Amino acid sequence: MDRQQIAEEVLAAVGGADNVTANDICMTRLRLLTSDPSLVNTEQLSSARGVLGFVKRGANGIEVVFGPGKVEAVHEAIAGITGIDSDEDAFSGPMAQPAPLHVHITPNPLRDAALTQSEEDGAIRVAPEAEGSVDELMSLLDELPAGDDAEDPPEPLPADDLAEPEDESEDENEAPARVLVINGPNINMLGIREPDIYGHDTYQTLLRTCQEAAADAGFDDCTCFQSNHEGDLIDAIQDAYGSYAGIVINPGAYTHTSIALLDAAKAVGLPIVEVHISKLEDREDFRQVSYIRAACFETISGEGIEGYRRAIFDLAAHVGL
Repeated sequence: MDRQQIAEEVLAAVGGADNVTANDICMTRLRLLTSDPSLVNTEQLSSARGVLGFVKRGANGIEVVFGPGKVEAVHEAIAGITGIDSDEDAFSGPMAQPAPLHVHITPNPLRDAALTQSEEDGAIRVAPEAEGSVDELMSLLDELPAGDDAEDPPEPLPADDLAEPEDESEDENEAPARVLVINGPNINMLGIREPDIYGHDTYQTLLRTCQEAAADAGFDDCTCFQSNHEGDLIDAIQDAYGSYAGIVINPGAYTHTSIALLDAAKAVGLPIVEVHISKLEDREDFRQVSYIRAACFETISGEGIEGYRRAIFDLAAHVGL
């Protein structure tokens, strides 16, 4: 794989070399700061060779995920094209601030080229590396401003002055309601995989269904993520903490095996709906056990991809949209 060509594809997808103001690498992630984030073409970036996924960080930052051993070479090529050397300090602000941190995730293009989604659909992709995510989260928490437990809280305002400032504060701090849809192994093979069980709808159709349902249900944003790897699914659940109002999850076969997914779901404490395309009650005995169910307020099974629509609407009602 030609690192120079990959670098050119990535740069073209993020608005060209002139749109990059800083770059760096962190583990298997290529970090880029852009001058104009609206120029980033998420569909094009998703389709770039070697790209496993990406995460938006802050207003102008983006991390592009590559496999082990690839990111260094691509970073070197990008530095050569842009003429900008690696600058770790450039990412200490926009990459680390907790308030603007919004993780957007979708399926891996290398596993199914047809799974890419346009920016208008609101879905982009990432396959986060398992290592470091907990440390990153803890570092973000360390930087959160002091709240009710601060040693020197500000003096209370007089009663006559409370109404208007409080309303303004609510308007400024009200976070958009986002829903994260997580899909586990082999769900990216919809339409190909055992259509007599899972139907003929493709994964791309499922993504469109989720986007449309989320908009109709009142969510501001719907992010879709798919991975065949358990650690990626755990990272996605962890990354949802503080960024999403709730999760719709179909862990696939990990439903019946993964206590780790259950632990992650319990740790973040978000409202979660479990979804299964096929009707598990009518399937093999080993599919009758669901570990993730203990962290979910509802399970929807056997409604095909329309089960996702119902799950998103039920989640919206649960969070008060």
